[in-house]
Amino acid sequence: MVQLHLSKIHITLVIRVPSELLERHLPSSADVVGEELTSQIVDAVKKNHIGYFPALDYFEKQGGVEPDLLEAAETIAWFASRLVREEVNLKMRPFFSTIQFQSVQSMAYAMPNVRPNQLNAWPALVAHYTPNKIKLDVIATVLKKQERPEGLANWAKQLFIRNLKDSFDDCEIVQTSVL
Repeated sequence: MVQLHLSKIHITLVIRVPSELLERHLPSSADVVGEELTSQIVDAVKKNHIGYFPALDYFEKQGGVEPDLLEAAETIAWFASRLVREEVNLKMRPFFSTIQFQSVQSMAYAMPNVRPNQLNAWPALVAHYTPNKIKLDVIATVLKKQERPEGLANWAKQLFIRNLKDSFDDCEIVQTSVL
């Protein structure tokens, strides 16, 4: 009798949801919101002499960005997160015993990797503050014959890319490891 072993794989992904898909379901355009957020954030950074570009949470607490714009960004980010979770679960569930979402975060709420005097800061900031990129930390379990099969992390990475690439504008695997 063959003994099966449960292996857990940790996958971190960053997924960009197509703007057209979001616009079909939401009253606000993610691209327009990202552009306007960037404009107001750049103005607030200059006005307050901040030496970096903060995450959106900063402006929710400190002001400097229109509350309606922050609310639109939050709505888009929430919807994009929900859409990504559902699609990942739908596409990946047939291959794994379980899929658990450890975290789901809109990248617009993370600190941008852009500095105020950086060349090409504007397009990088617009891309960052557009609330259509979602970062996921997923734990997927799979039954295998070996206890720690070689190449399991790479297998999972290729499986995620192959099955999600047609659903989203971009699907980047940041990290994959067997637990």
